[in-house]
Amino acid sequence: MSKINSIHYLRGTAAVLVVLYHLRGTLNDVYSQKDLGDLLFSFGAFGVDLFFIISGFIICFATNKYEANLGVNYIVRRIFRIYPLLIAGVTFYYIFVFESADLGFYLRSLIPLGHNISEGSPFFGYNMLTPAWTLTYEILFYFIFLIAMLINHRSRAVICVVMLVCLVFGIQYSQTGTVTMQGYNKNSFFEGSMLHAPLTILASPMFIDFIYGIIIYKIASLRIFDKSTTLNKFVYPLCVLLFGMSALMILSCQVYGHGPLIWGIWSAWLVLSLVMMERISRFKEIPIMNFFGDISYSLYLTHVIIIDAYHRNPDIFTLFQSTNGITKLMFLFFTSVFVAYVCHEIIEKKSIALGKYVINKINSKITKSIF
Repeated sequence: MSKINSIHYLRGTAAVLVVLYHLRGTLNDVYSQKDLGDLLFSFGAFGVDLFFIISGFIICFATNKYEANLGVNYIVRRIFRIYPLLIAGVTFYYIFVFESADLGFYLRSLIPLGHNISEGSPFFGYNMLTPAWTLTYEILFYFIFLIAMLINHRSRAVICVVMLVCLVFGIQYSQTGTVTMQGYNKNSFFEGSMLHAPLTILASPMFIDFIYGIIIYKIASLRIFDKSTTLNKFVYPLCVLLFGMSALMILSCQVYGHGPLIWGIWSAWLVLSLVMMERISRFKEIPIMNFFGDISYSLYLTHVIIIDAYHRNPDIFTLFQSTNGITKLMFLFFTSVFVAYVCHEIIEKKSIALGKYVINKINSKITKSIF
């Protein structure tokens, strides 16, 4: 199976919800319900925790098959998947939107590192391209997973979980004598040292979200679901109930905020329920959901460029500055979707293809050197 539809659809949904969360202000103070935007979309930021859980699941799924030159291929794929769009987005934002000539912040954002690690988890001062703060976690997680995979490919998931638990809680306990699962905290370790950024970030409980994704992958991989139709008849309605309960908790804002004990755990139940439902009964192809799943990374990373450009450069959008409410929201949303589609076609697809080309070249050279 090359694609899990439930995961792909969730990825697209998460990106859309993050965009709507950032656009919620366009609906506030416009209609009789003054906080309409907050009421409708304030939960949308949970898409970040959802992305982390999906990443934990997908990285296990994508590396299921052992291959020669595993480490090199893995690194090349991750670099060409993440960095071309990140570099393009941050650079464009710095040149055309950002209101400062802070070169240091620009270079930190390319790594990517937050503006001020001492501000604490989960944002660490944010990235210049605001949504890219999450890529700091993603890249560190990919690196830890690489180490786990090189130690033992078959046990990579378990090793990665153990490493993450040891890092998050080991660093916290060694420095403070206590541990926390709160995504929001002011922990700041080894200030003034080169270890300040990596160890402070690695101590963030946000990494537990990735563990949720790994655990979900292991549960969904159990072969018992292939053999027991009786069990599946029980599991499927249970998953439907779990999905409804999780969605209701998130949409109603009964839980609010980033972290493994808040949006993280409920997003995990959401992912687990959908993955298991598809495990038992294959989901149909839905073109619009496939579309948003395809452009999810571009949409997530670039939409803030459109929103900030709109607000900071009113002369460019003269025809639309007088619009309010749903008109403004729809304009900015569909403009963001269009830009994301263009970036997906021009940057994402081509960089992924280039990554495959580089991998083929490296593998062919290694094969020739052997023979």
